Amino acid sequence: MSDKMIEKLSAVLKAGSPVITAADVKHGVMEQVQLYFEADGEAVMDVINKDDLVQNFPDEGVYVLNRNGNPVKLVMFEGEEDMYFRTDGTTEESDEFADVPSVAFMSAVEALSTLKL
Repeated sequence: MSDKMIEKLSAVLKAGSPVITAADVKHGVMEQVQLYFEADGEAVMDVINKDDLVQNFPDEGVYVLNRNGNPVKLVMFEGEEDMYFRTDGTTEESDEFADVPSVAFMSAVEALSTLKL
């Protein structure tokens, strides 16, 4: 990851916007996301469900780390029966998170990075 990408991500977190790095979406509905947010000058990770994201969506916005390592703005909008999240600029009534990996995949990567062999 380039220094420029890290600077972008750091600026997003410092501005109060969480960055989503993984999402579990089944049948067009987000079940949970892994996100990072700033707390006491550090990036902290958490896994939250859809209701938590809807209820705690910050005024500063939320970003999704796309496959190219760039933060893209996540838009929340109200549909006929639910709130939806999308990064692609459309208003299709299903959740879309820039094709990030699953929460389980990212958890496995993090566990791998801490293995002592």
